[in-house]
Amino acid sequence: MTTLAEAVRDDEAAKIERLEGAMLALPQVDCRTEHFFGPGLYIRQITIPAGALVVGHAHKTEHVNIMLKGRVTIATSEGVATLSAPLVFIAPPGRKVALAHEETVWQNVHATDERDLDKLEELFVEKSDTWNETHALVERLRVHELSDRGEP
Repeated sequence: MTTLAEAVRDDEAAKIERLEGAMLALPQVDCRTEHFFGPGLYIRQITIPAGALVVGHAHKTEHVNIMLKGRVTIATSEGVATLSAPLVFIAPPGRKVALAHEETVWQNVHATDERDLDKLEELFVEKSDTWNETHALVERLRVHELSDRGEP
């Protein structure tokens, strides 16, 4: 039997992308996201409800992670671990899969003067082909529904 840590290490990208594809077909959980800026600093904060399974986009750079509240089991290319707040650690580039055992408040901290959210996403994360294709399809369906109702 393959452990979660082995599965993540063995062909991590393909397996996570398959998981992401399956999850995108399910109802999505609302994770409140907030953005904070300071001199040379961008903090992206997400609140993950208890019981949620979250697949993150691939981070392009090493960055600071801060767990302010909660407990999660997280899988990365480095293995599987259960983390409890309060916690601060440096994350390498790559993707994370997390199961929130409690409501969790998580921050990613990046050194930058950029404040445009679209540009920040371009700088720091890479969205998978599966995510991009799914969201393009959803947008086409939304536009079609609006045009059928006579809305712009």
